[in-house]
Amino acid sequence: MKILLMKIFLFFRKKVPKPETPVFKATGMRTPLIIPKPPEGEEEFVKLMCKHAEEVMGFLPDPLLVMAMSPKILQEFAEFLSEYESHPRLNSNLLAVLRYLVAAKKDCRYCVTTSEAIMISQMNIELDDLRNAQEDPTTFPFPEKEKILLLLVLKMVLEPDDVEKSDLEKAYKQGWTDTDIYETANYAVRNLAVDLLLKAYKIDGQGAFA
Repeated sequence: MKILLMKIFLFFRKKVPKPETPVFKATGMRTPLIIPKPPEGEEEFVKLMCKHAEEVMGFLPDPLLVMAMSPKILQEFAEFLSEYESHPRLNSNLLAVLRYLVAAKKDCRYCVTTSEAIMISQMNIELDDLRNAQEDPTTFPFPEKEKILLLLVLKMVLEPDDVEKSDLEKAYKQGWTDTDIYETANYAVRNLAVDLLLKAYKIDGQGAFA
C-alpha cells in the first residue's frame, strides 16, 4: 500500500497546479446508481489520493472516486495517465480533444461536459471549436499533422471495420509511426472504457455525488 500511495502522489505532484477551477455546467443529471466507497482498510489511501488530486486539478474528478472502489485499477490508471502526461510525441491538447470527441460520439455525458469545462478554463480551447468538431472533426484548428492522426484514431475507435491501409499511409506521410498510432488509439479506448462505466452507473456530470 505504501508503494501504491507513492505512485499516486508522484503522478499528481509532478503536474503543474492549475489556479482556475473549471465551471461545470452539466444539467439534467440522473441519480447515480451507486455511492462509491473504497474497500475496508483502504480509506486512508483514498483520502490522500483525493487530497493531492484536488490540489492539482482544482477539483476532485468523480471517476477517481469510482475507481477507488478497486485500488488496483486506480493504480493502473494513474500509471497509464502518468505515461501519457510525459509522452514525448503526443501533446495534451490532441489527447484531450480526441478523448472528448470519442465521448461525444458515444453520448458519454460526463466526459463531454467535464472535458469542455477543463479545456475552456485550463487549456484555452474555444467552446465553438469543440462543438463544431463534434459535427465535423476536420474543422478543429490543429496543424495538419495532428489533424491527420486525430481523424485516423477516431476512425479506428468509432469505425474500426472501415480502416484501410491508405488511412495509415496518410499518417506515415506526416511522420507518425505505428507506435504513435497504436499508443494514441490505446489512449482513446482506455478512456472510453472509463466513460462507458460512468454512463452505466448514471454518472452524468461532475459533482454527481455531491
